[in-house]
Amino acid sequence: MKTRIKSSIVLWLSTVLLISLLGIHGGIFLLALLAYFSQLELYQMFEKMGLHPMKQTGLVCGSILIFGSFYFGSIDAGQDIFLISFLALIILIVRIDLQAGRLKSLMPTLFGFIYIPYLLHFLIKLYHLSNIEGNSTNSSLFISLWVISIAINTDIGGYIFGMILGKTKFSVISPKKTYEGAIGGVIFAVILSYLILIFFNSLIPSQLSLGLAILITIPISLASIASDLIESAFKRQAGTKDSSQIIPGVGGVFDLCDSIILTAPLAYLLFKFFVF
Repeated sequence: MKTRIKSSIVLWLSTVLLISLLGIHGGIFLLALLAYFSQLELYQMFEKMGLHPMKQTGLVCGSILIFGSFYFGSIDAGQDIFLISFLALIILIVRIDLQAGRLKSLMPTLFGFIYIPYLLHFLIKLYHLSNIEGNSTNSSLFISLWVISIAINTDIGGYIFGMILGKTKFSVISPKKTYEGAIGGVIFAVILSYLILIFFNSLIPSQLSLGLAILITIPISLASIASDLIESAFKRQAGTKDSSQIIPGVGGVFDLCDSIILTAPLAYLLFKFFVF
């Protein structure tokens, strides 16, 4: 527990320092790192399941998607970058696989590409969506970071409430998770979200009211729980406790950001249809 807390403090301080120094560019670099290592760890779990993803090909296309969807500079450019990366990935894999006489790498490689960098790139789309007239760059960056904080706070709250009050098992996929922990995690995320919004009131876009922000927190928090369970299912099938051992007390990068993956596209849709 102490090691996990120390690692979390170091990670948060590093994140704050990087974004303070480089702004949105530091955030994009950090997101690209998270996507790269999470995708790599997912591919490694696939290998333990007996699958054969083309790791380097998928990782390169994933990195192109993350950087390209931001530096092309518009909300629609990300879709074009995705299509280019997606088609290039299929062509490369099919060409190599067919030389071996069978398609053994296509599906696991594509899944890793779509599930991690593609879904995470919706944080960039959310940034572009909120970066409209009247909103500052800092406000747009704040919205993406706020969404990430909801997922992280749900995980923290679930751990605390589950440890103190947890009795009713939530899922066989992750035996330590309980309904009490899940409910506590959502409540914890709502409270922390409210406090963050109050403290950083000057960064909230004018289109987003405080009441609507709190309502949006709830489905995002629930999505983070589902996202966490999906990674648990991967680990269970791969027969591993953690996605890797790269972060002391936490496990792998995929373990660190698993709850963010489904929250990113959901948050984008909620903000697109109800806020901006």
